[in-house]
Amino acid sequence: MNVEAYLKFSKPFIEALKDTFKVMLSTEISAHSPKMKTDNMARGEITAMIGMTGTVEKDGKSQDFNGLIALSFTKEVYLKIASAMLMQEFDDYCEDMEDTGAEIANIVMGNAKKVLATQGYKIGMSTPTRIKGINHEIKYPSNTSVIETSISSALGEFSFDICYREN
Repeated sequence: MNVEAYLKFSKPFIEALKDTFKVMLSTEISAHSPKMKTDNMARGEITAMIGMTGTVEKDGKSQDFNGLIALSFTKEVYLKIASAMLMQEFDDYCEDMEDTGAEIANIVMGNAKKVLATQGYKIGMSTPTRIKGINHEIKYPSNTSVIETSISSALGEFSFDICYREN
């Protein structure tokens, strides 16, 4: 995917992430310059991700695609986000807040999906999943390019990955 196409595709995800943090967490975020990710290692201890497949109309032709978004948080940042979102103080990772990241990924994907539909994308979403552990790998769909964007907020920094490939 060329840079222009990536920016057009990724912008609804970044905007949806900004809106989600503003509405759900009363927090502004700043997205830093995206870069190509050269490994499969998560940048945090907890990663929430959701896959996508679908078609896009380009030049009168339907093209299949697949991809994934992933949000990786340190435990400290995840606890702050869960505390803000659920309006309850969490000092340690527990069952009551473990789906927080997956819910954020689901909201972001759903909101970006609406915007991308106006650009000819028909997106099917998988169920959001979560990986927890130090130095865990993210299983990106094969042959996809992964773009990593560092995100800053008052709750801390985290990583937002988007990968996409037209088949």
